[in-house]
Amino acid sequence: MKIITKISILLVLFFLAAPNWLFAQTGTGNLRFGNLMITPSLNGQVLYDDNIYLKNGADNLANKKESDWIYHVMPGIMLNYNIPERGRINLGYQGDWAFYNTNSSNNWKNQKVLFDGNYEAPGGLIIGLRNAWMTLEDPYSSPDQYAVGRVTKRWTDDLKGKIGYNFANAFKVLLYYNFYKQQYKDILDYSQDYYNNEFGLGLETKILSKTWGFARYHYGQRSYDQFFAGLNKDNSADYDYHRANFGLAWDPTAKINGELNFGYQWKTYKNEFTPTAARRENRNTWIAATSLTYRPITTTAITLNIDRAVRDTAADTNDYFDDTGIGLTLEQEFLTKFILTVGGQYSKNDYNLPVGNSRSDNNYIFITGLDYRIQKWMTLGVSYKYWRKDSNIAVNEYRDNQAMLTLKLAY
Repeated sequence: MKIITKISILLVLFFLAAPNWLFAQTGTGNLRFGNLMITPSLNGQVLYDDNIYLKNGADNLANKKESDWIYHVMPGIMLNYNIPERGRINLGYQGDWAFYNTNSSNNWKNQKVLFDGNYEAPGGLIIGLRNAWMTLEDPYSSPDQYAVGRVTKRWTDDLKGKIGYNFANAFKVLLYYNFYKQQYKDILDYSQDYYNNEFGLGLETKILSKTWGFARYHYGQRSYDQFFAGLNKDNSADYDYHRANFGLAWDPTAKINGELNFGYQWKTYKNEFTPTAARRENRNTWIAATSLTYRPITTTAITLNIDRAVRDTAADTNDYFDDTGIGLTLEQEFLTKFILTVGGQYSKNDYNLPVGNSRSDNNYIFITGLDYRIQKWMTLGVSYKYWRKDSNIAVNEYRDNQAMLTLKLAY
């Protein structure tokens, strides 16, 4: 009864907090001013998590599982400016405030600002720029799996730019520049502070009416930029890399969207030894960044993801792991107002350490959810997520069950 009362209070406050115009109904469900479309949103979520710190459940204080109810409030706004037949400019904001019922010291907030612009002139000039800036505190870490289960304050900036030329809609030449930076607030986490610079050249040729084949080459550098006792520019895990990627891409109007993308990477460390004189190992291996969505009919979407990367764990070690994953998700709309989502993901993390018994993790994620579109501007959803890590080093294992009730408003 106590939980039901709290859920009811949250939903009432959620409605009261929304401005009156948010509930107005229009033919399009959006605010439009010529080519400009503005979409404000406000989401509320009640989540039950049976393992908030992602512990293995061993019978000791350090690894004991703890459950809690978490309440999310997620405001957002998106501005989309359409340039007819040439491109678009998007500018958006998304916030996420998480409040724990019992463990209030664990409260966190994430904020994201996104700019995304693409332009293609009639003569063939191509320009694209995308920047995602985020301030994060959530305990779900990043792809390198640092501090999983612990709230950490950090910010990231991810910039991707391209310029090129489309020759008669049959052949494209593109130049790329990518920049990524992450920085943590606490000195305890300074080993994770770095930035990447990457330059690239891409060639694309049309194979079918909506299908392109591509070849891309990138050269990049990673530089760790926060030093502490024992760590300096002469022993940090800075490295250079070369990568070549090949694959297929599809026009947005095709039934298949995304990229089939595989490649190979050559990685060389600038400093052979760590602060403790451990030797670093250069790594050459295959990579992947495939994401494909197939829509056989308008109400069905099937998404396949295949990823592979080599991930370093910190600036002051020689520890890294190969991260290989595959995921499949089905999204099915039925009875015009319902959307069913079912998906699963498997990934394997193969570490180079400890010597003689190197760590090996198997990760499993299963998700399912059902959304009901009450109105064009209102959706109510229920979902479930199962998250599991198996490891040959028991302290790294965990099981996590999450059940969610979400109300989404978008005008």
